[in-house]
Amino acid sequence: MSFLLRLIKIMGLAFFSRRRGLLEPSVIRLRVWPNDLDLNVHMNNGRYLSLMDLGRVDVMFHSGAFALWFRRGWQPLVAASTVRHFKSLRVFQPFEIHTRILGWDEKWVYFEQRFLSQGQLYALAGVKALMAGNRRLISTRELFGATGHEPQPSPALPDWVAQWLQAERGLIDNLKAEAAERL
Repeated sequence: MSFLLRLIKIMGLAFFSRRRGLLEPSVIRLRVWPNDLDLNVHMNNGRYLSLMDLGRVDVMFHSGAFALWFRRGWQPLVAASTVRHFKSLRVFQPFEIHTRILGWDEKWVYFEQRFLSQGQLYALAGVKALMAGNRRLISTRELFGATGHEPQPSPALPDWVAQWLQAERGLIDNLKAEAAERL
């Protein structure tokens, strides 16, 4: 099934379901189709990233952020993601994507996304994202306020997120040092 058809399905189901709080997890149910496969006859690694978008779209629909995407011209943007694969999803295998917001800071929202089939973990991902619009970044305070959620302190981020962000900072510092050497 193409990404567009899956997106329409997620949007349709979200339209007829209740609104959720920001920290309530999203669960979407999908199936591996032949066009999801790579040469090893299991789901392509890139497809995981594409399907993770659907989980975050589901969170945006249920939190009220999706309406802002269109009304205010805002855009959700992913800055970083990491995925750890544990098992291969095979053709026609049903699976779920569990998406939850782990926390946030002034600029970023941090997501955890899990691919599960029959209760077993197949992949685990972390995503760092934000909302942008009108040539500016939307603060999480403004984003949450616009969706009707009271601004509140973020839950404490898990240690692995802090370590991942530290590694990302090291990568960026390295790139800056390389650029400075070329000058």
